[in-house]
Amino acid sequence: MDSFDLGRLTDHDFEVVCRDLFGEILGVPLELFPRGRDRGIDLRHTAADGTTTVVQCKHWPKATQATLTKRLIKDELPKVVALKPDRYLIATSVGLTVDGKNRIRDAFAPYVHTTGDLYGVEEIVAELQSRPELVRRHFRLWLSGTAVLQTVLNQEKYVRSSWLRKRIPRAADTFVPHEGFDRAKAILDEQRVCVIAGIPGVGKTTVALMLAAWFMGNGYEVHEISQDAEEITALWRENSPQLFLYDDFLGQTTLESQLNKNEDARLIDIIREIQEAPDKALVMTSRDYILEHALLKHERLGAPDVSEATSVVHLTDLSLGVRGQILYNHVHHAQLPAEQQWPFADRVVWEPIVEHRNFSPRLIEETLRLAARRERDVAAVVLKNLDDPRRIWERIVENDLADEALHLLEVLFTLRTAAPDTLSESWSWYRKERGLEADARTFRRALQVLDGTMVAVEQHEVSFHNPSIADYLRFHLDAGRAPMGALLGALIDPVQIHSLIDAAGMEDGAGILAQLKVEAGRTAAAVRETAEFVEWSPSPGDESEASHLLWVLETAELLDSGPLADYVVKETASGPWRGEHVEHLGDLLHAMGGSRLIAQEDVARFAGEVAEGVRLDLAEQVEAGDWYGAISLHEFLEEIPGGSLSGPLLEDLVECALDGLRLVAGEDKSSLDAAPVEALMRFLFDQGFEGGTDDEYAEDFAAVQELARRFARLRDWPQFVSRQETAAPDPYDNDVRDREVITELMKGLRDPDVTRGL
Repeated sequence: MDSFDLGRLTDHDFEVVCRDLFGEILGVPLELFPRGRDRGIDLRHTAADGTTTVVQCKHWPKATQATLTKRLIKDELPKVVALKPDRYLIATSVGLTVDGKNRIRDAFAPYVHTTGDLYGVEEIVAELQSRPELVRRHFRLWLSGTAVLQTVLNQEKYVRSSWLRKRIPRAADTFVPHEGFDRAKAILDEQRVCVIAGIPGVGKTTVALMLAAWFMGNGYEVHEISQDAEEITALWRENSPQLFLYDDFLGQTTLESQLNKNEDARLIDIIREIQEAPDKALVMTSRDYILEHALLKHERLGAPDVSEATSVVHLTDLSLGVRGQILYNHVHHAQLPAEQQWPFADRVVWEPIVEHRNFSPRLIEETLRLAARRERDVAAVVLKNLDDPRRIWERIVENDLADEALHLLEVLFTLRTAAPDTLSESWSWYRKERGLEADARTFRRALQVLDGTMVAVEQHEVSFHNPSIADYLRFHLDAGRAPMGALLGALIDPVQIHSLIDAAGMEDGAGILAQLKVEAGRTAAAVRETAEFVEWSPSPGDESEASHLLWVLETAELLDSGPLADYVVKETASGPWRGEHVEHLGDLLHAMGGSRLIAQEDVARFAGEVAEGVRLDLAEQVEAGDWYGAISLHEFLEEIPGGSLSGPLLEDLVECALDGLRLVAGEDKSSLDAAPVEALMRFLFDQGFEGGTDDEYAEDFAAVQELARRFARLRDWPQFVSRQETAAPDPYDNDVRDREVITELMKGLRDPDVTRGL
């Protein structure tokens, strides 16, 4: 039977659990009082006849029974004598022996009726074991279950990623459940897919990791998705419970390459598969402003599959009480000597931190991690970094790092993540561009200095330790603190120019944009060279020559670059476009039509070449009997200026569609999809075929039309129940009680008897 590690609960967590537990044991509702002004009352029930029952909670898992007994008699007994309750119970996370219970009962008589009113850790655990529903209501209690801990923290079969194996236990140490977590968990339980959005540092990844822990505790394997949605397809195993965790699926600082390659279509397909699979789940995270940008750029992401599965973690989710518990947990688990922890117990120290407008769990974590080595007054540094979030990295980047380490960070910003050899090569070119030494020994020394502090080296990949460092490096480049010409001379991978262009296109990227314009020649050359790396794929979800030219044109518009626009015109003049993804061609044609840098006659010429290529591809589809592919091409052709279809080819397409009608009417209806059926009926109706009684295809028309109606009805039915909590919750209004709770919680940093656990 599962046990529980109550030492992983905070003092306040323990009291809340005891309120619900003893409410069930006693069969009465219990009031929960903050400590400090409780007169010896943690939990109380007052009956209609005026009799009172008090439950005193003592969460001291590090204390001995002797220490507990001494403190109870010294501190609590005088309060109980003054209070005179009709019944007094004690609940503690300290183990109690028979002799120990007898001594406490005798000291607190007549208020403690029997030793049965004294609950040590063993009795509390036993009561919890018989109440699984109560345990599941308290996430941190559930997470402390030994079976859950063994699954989440120890058993490699449940989590294959070394990053996850490290991050989940660390996140569990400091996690505090809040309304944003509850909303996300409800969405995931209901829809099997959840997108967690929010501002940087608010705790999106922590929520995602705790959701992963929840599923792991219920027998799911958890897989980290690090590149693109196609990884999910590769990892998918039928009849095996799996959760896929896709952190920062839209990128950490801006829209990254995967969605520029139409991953949106592939992602929507996978989301729909997961929503229909009873043993699969998907958790994704994104910064809220990047998600909004993506919804504007990628129309498919606006579908209900994504919008109804999105939960935003708001700063207002982190109530004053939650913030206090987060700060306490981080301070306790930080590698700080006792004299650096003690100041946080003072209300004048912690109160400005938890009330700060820039309160950020990530910033607190990073400050404590870095300041422990170099600061005497860590609490003061936390507050200063909240006042100016850039300060946490500015001092290190601008003042403390040797040049070779700083140059490594500047190059890594362009690569995002890279193998050490790739990073070393680009770093060497960058150093040479600046006239500096670039030997392998200097590179290794720079990497060693940064590893574990600002970068992480795992599985032969180097990346930033967390996204806030990349954010600062973007500010660093935007301020002109690195020579853009030298960076452009160090590019060895197309992702690097993509990173710089993406950063230049952000709202706060004006400085980078200006520098790229100054280096217009090198910038344009780097953009053109990316064409060598374009790999065509049969899947429309991947990149193609047309999608690459669309990116080049968008870059030309951003940089106001006539040479890059001329390059696009030249590359689109290569003769009829065949075999290309029509979606990509349509996007490129639309962008060219709206560009101020491209003449309309060039747009018309390209439209004609695209139309001719589509007609040739359509003829091949008709000859092969692919009625759906041919009809799709016809629909696209109709949207191109001058792209109509007539004559023998149209007649052949109609015959092909009628053959398709007969095939669909005779097929197993359960294997058919809505899109092909509806496209077929729409095309035939447009061509004047209505399936009348005198039509030789009348029965086939009737069967397929009924199928189309069925699809339409299914589409109109709501797939999921609408969520109730979509807006930011109102500010937490019980500040007085929260402040008292935090005050008592923080005192534990100075009291060795009080829990030092979660």
